[in-house]
Amino acid sequence: MLAGCGDKRESARTNTTPLPAESPPVIVSVAASTHDAVREIAATWRQATGVEVQLNTGASSTLASQILAGAPADLFLSASREWAEAVVQQDQVQDTVELLGNRLVIVTPRDAPSRIASPQDLLSDDVETIALAGEKVPAGVYADQALRSLGLHAGVQGKIVRGADVRIVLSYVERGEADAGLVYATDAALSSQVHLAAVLPEDSHEPIVYPLVLLKQGSNPAAAREFFTFLQSREAQAVFERFGFLISTAPRE
Repeated sequence: MLAGCGDKRESARTNTTPLPAESPPVIVSVAASTHDAVREIAATWRQATGVEVQLNTGASSTLASQILAGAPADLFLSASREWAEAVVQQDQVQDTVELLGNRLVIVTPRDAPSRIASPQDLLSDDVETIALAGEKVPAGVYADQALRSLGLHAGVQGKIVRGADVRIVLSYVERGEADAGLVYATDAALSSQVHLAAVLPEDSHEPIVYPLVLLKQGSNPAAAREFFTFLQSREAQAVFERFGFLISTAPRE
């Protein structure tokens, strides 16, 4: 076991500087869709460095508002350029990189019969409720863009229910409270309770990009910088890819 831990330490700490003993935790505000992958990466890094990582998970719009209001955070992983840029414009940022990409899909309850095979099927009378993330939440913004681009938005208006973030949208579909939901491909892949019914055309919405932001206001700048780099490493990218994310940047070691 000790040998195994040694291997992980060597992998996770390549080309890094020693961190001080009893270093305060690195606080990372992460878009809900990235929580599971970042939690796994953080556990590997914590084992290597001894520094805790605290995840603050939610909609990117909410997280950006918290950061701008002075909430503690060392890093921000946003599900859209818009909310990362909102933080950049307020001079809160040391460094930023476009880390990940994703796809937008339609899911239906696993155990409920579904006739959805394409986005146009959302107009069917058999589909009474469609779950989308909030109008300011990136997943909701992308979903609205796709529905408008495909000429479906007006026809489904009376069917739409909103969730605070994409994971809540997923839960609506899992519990059968919505006949369909628009979520990220990575969220659909995590759940055994939903069926992936269709993939939205990539050109129907803005590119789904996840900027990673290193903030100025953090309480542990040395560790935050190191974790910022580690999230771009080959080791971290392998985890993100396993969760279904697209990689947007060359690895840093």
